[in-house]
Amino acid sequence: MDKDKSLLYEALFELSQAISGHDDLGGFCRSLAGSLRRVVPFDYLALLLHDAESDTLRMQALAPDEEIGERGLDRIPPGEATPAGWVWTHQQPLFIPRVDREERWRELLDSIRHRGLTALLVVPLTAGEHRLGVLAFAFASEASASREERGFIQRVASEFAVTLDSHLTRQRYLRERDRLQLLFDLTNALVSKLAPDELFAAMTEQLRRTVDFDLAAVMLCDRITGELRVGGSWCDPALGLEIERVSVRPEGLPAAEAIASGLPVRTDRVDYGRFPSPLYRRWAEAGFRSSCSLPLATRNAVLGTLELGRIDERSFSDEDVGLLVQISRQVAVALENSLAYAELAEMKEKLAVEKRYLEDEIRSDRDVGEMLGESAAFQAVLENIRIVAPTGATVLILGETGTGKELVARAIHQRSPRADKGFVKVNCAAIPASLLESELFGHEKGAFTGALARRVGRFELADKGTLFLDEIGEIPYELQSKLLRAIQEREFERLGGDRTLKVDVRIIAASNRDLKAMVDAGGFRSDLYYRLHVFPLTVPPLRERREDIPLLVGHFTRKYARRTGRRIDTIPAEAMDILSRYEWPGNIRELQNILERSVILSRGRMLELAMPETAVPRSAPAPPPPPDPALERERILAVLRESGGVVGGQDGAARRLGLKRTTLQARMKKLGIRKGYA
Repeated sequence: MDKDKSLLYEALFELSQAISGHDDLGGFCRSLAGSLRRVVPFDYLALLLHDAESDTLRMQALAPDEEIGERGLDRIPPGEATPAGWVWTHQQPLFIPRVDREERWRELLDSIRHRGLTALLVVPLTAGEHRLGVLAFAFASEASASREERGFIQRVASEFAVTLDSHLTRQRYLRERDRLQLLFDLTNALVSKLAPDELFAAMTEQLRRTVDFDLAAVMLCDRITGELRVGGSWCDPALGLEIERVSVRPEGLPAAEAIASGLPVRTDRVDYGRFPSPLYRRWAEAGFRSSCSLPLATRNAVLGTLELGRIDERSFSDEDVGLLVQISRQVAVALENSLAYAELAEMKEKLAVEKRYLEDEIRSDRDVGEMLGESAAFQAVLENIRIVAPTGATVLILGETGTGKELVARAIHQRSPRADKGFVKVNCAAIPASLLESELFGHEKGAFTGALARRVGRFELADKGTLFLDEIGEIPYELQSKLLRAIQEREFERLGGDRTLKVDVRIIAASNRDLKAMVDAGGFRSDLYYRLHVFPLTVPPLRERREDIPLLVGHFTRKYARRTGRRIDTIPAEAMDILSRYEWPGNIRELQNILERSVILSRGRMLELAMPETAVPRSAPAPPPPPDPALERERILAVLRESGGVVGGQDGAARRLGLKRTTLQARMKKLGIRKGYA
C-alpha cells in the first residue's frame, strides 16, 4: 500500500506526543494503538516486558482491554517455544501472514485462529543494549500489514522502546526513592516506640505504603519453651479474619526454616508436605497462598520472624524481599530494645515490690524467734514444721484468727531450701474480689480501665521462693479454677495477656475457716481443696496451750518495754494468774495488744496489767492446773540467768517473777535448784 511519507511522519510525530503524555503502561499501550491504527489496520496489540527475576516475558497491557490467546501467555519463557520467545531470543521481527499455514507453534496459533485472527506480527523492543520485551500485533483481515507498514511498525517500536526505557528507568528511581523514604520514615517511627504493640503498629503502617500484603505478623521466640508466639498481627479488614495470639512449636512452619537458615523463605503456593504445621494449615485454609518469612536477628540473638502473606499466588519479588530484609534488620534492633526495655521495667517493678516486702517485714518485726512455747500441742506444731519444711510440699495451715499462722508459714520458708529467696504474702481477704486476679497474676497495659502500665503479679514475684496465700477461703469461687491451674501446673497468663508464664513457687495457704465444710456447701472447689490439703497443719489456740502463757508474757513484755523505752522488771503473780485464766478469743494477737497497752500504762518497773473491760471473764474461772515442775524449773532457771544468779533486790529473779524472795527460795529448794548455781 502506497502511503504518503508525510502522513507516516505526521502519524509518527503524533504518536511520540501521545505516548510521552502517559506514565503508566496501560496508557502507553492505548495511546500507541490509537495513533498507530491511523496507519496500520491491526486489531489487537499486546505489550510483553521481560521480568529478570523470573526470566519470563510477562503481559503488561492489551489494546483493546481484553484478553487474547490462552491463559499462561502472561508468563512466556524466552526461547523457541513461542513466537514472542523466539523474537526475544533472536532480536528479530517475526511476521506470520497466515497463522493457519504456519507449522511452528501449531497449538498456540490454532488458539489465535479460533478467535478469528489470521496474521501475527511480533517485533522486539530494544533501546540500545536494553532488551525490554516485545510488541505483538494481531490482524483479523486477510489484508494484513504490508512490507512498508511492517517497516513503519519496527520504527515505531524503536521509538517506543526509548520512551518505554525512560519510563521504566524513572519508575525504578521512584521506587528506590520511595523505599529509601520508607526506611527513613520507619526508622523515625521505630525509635519513638518502646512498647512491642506500638512498635508493630508503626512498622505495619509504614510497610503498607510500599509493599503489598494482606497479612502481617511478628512471631517471637520464647527462650524458655522454644515455642513461637504471635507478638503482633495485622490483617486486611476486608478479609474479616481474626488472628489469635497463640504459641506453637516452630517445626513445620516457614518461620522455622527462616530461623535455621537466617535467610528469607518465600512461598507462592500451599505446600502441606513442606510445612505440616497445624498453624500453617489454618492460614492456608483461611485463603493465604503466597508468603514471605524473614528472620528478626541481631548480633545477640534471633528474636523471631516477620511474616507477610497474600491471598493470591503473587510471589514476593526479589525487589520486595531486598527491601523487607533491610526493614527486618531495623525492626529486629528496635524489637530487641523494646523487649529489653520491657524486661528492665518489669525487673524494676519487681525490685520495687520486693523492697516494699522487705520493708514491711522489718517494720512488722515478725520472725521465727517469736515462736515460743513448751506445751505438747505447740511442740507438735514445731515438729511438723521441721518435717515438712525441706520437702517443698504444699502446706495448708489451719487455725483460729491470731494463732500465728503467718509465723508458722515463715518458719517453714526459713527452714526450707528456698530460705534465701522471697517470701511473698497475699491476704486474700484484704483485697477486693475485682482486683485479686490482677494482684495474683499481674496484668498487661490496657487490660482494664485504669491499667495504665504492666503490673507484675505475686506469683511472678515469688518465683523460686514461697507464696503465702493467707485467708485462702475468701478467694472468689470464679477465680479458684485459675488459681488451681497456677498451683498445679505452675503456669498462668497475666490479665489481658496471651503469653503463658512459668514459675517455680512453693505454695503455703492458711485459713481460719472450715474449708471442708465450705466444699460440702459448694463455696469452695473440691479439687482446689485437695490440691492444698497435701500437708495440713493445725495451729492450736492459746487457750489450749495455757502453760506457754508465762513464757509469752515475759517475751512480749520485754519486747514492748524495749520498743517504748520503758523498764519493766516485775510481772506480778496476780497479773500472770489473770492472763493464764483468760479464754483468749483473739489468741496471741490479743495477748500482744493487751501487753503492749499494759507496758505503756505502767508507771514503774512493775507491769500494771490493763485488761479491757471486754476481756474480763464474766464468771469465775476454774483454778488453773498446777504448773508442770519441769517447766517451772526451766522458767526459774531462765530468769536466774537473766539476773546473773541474784535472787533478791531490785534486779533479782524474785522481783522479775513477781514472787517474794522467800517464796522463790522455797521453790528453788523444792525443784533442786542450788543457790549460786550461776
